[in-house]
Amino acid sequence: MSESGSCLCGSVNLEYKSEPNFFLLCHCTDCQKATGSPVASIIGVPENDFIISGEVNSYKCEAGVTRSFCINCGSQIYSTAEGAPGLILIKTGVLDKQPSIDPTMVCWTDSKPNWLEIKHPDIKFEKNPG
Repeated sequence: MSESGSCLCGSVNLEYKSEPNFFLLCHCTDCQKATGSPVASIIGVPENDFIISGEVNSYKCEAGVTRSFCINCGSQIYSTAEGAPGLILIKTGVLDKQPSIDPTMVCWTDSKPNWLEIKHPDIKFEKNPG
């Protein structure tokens, strides 16, 4: 199995070779501001199965999440989190093909806009998992 993706301008390309460990929907205000959307759609893959080419810049949030994005078009590509060592958190919007699995969990439900209706998975966290 091998999946791929790229940023909006095509300068950054990625590939991962294993099934995602999870598929997460996040409503935290950091994800909302970073994506410009009320929800971030994220898969987690092992760091050693992730390949990236092209130049990215990164921004580390106070929450210990480092967000990496294309230096040309600004597309968010992936994040790493201090609380999840060894995992790459890929934004599913950059994938060539959306994940074939359904989301397995949702977090920061207390930050979700009340006007947003999403079919959330059964595993829910008001803040971060853990």
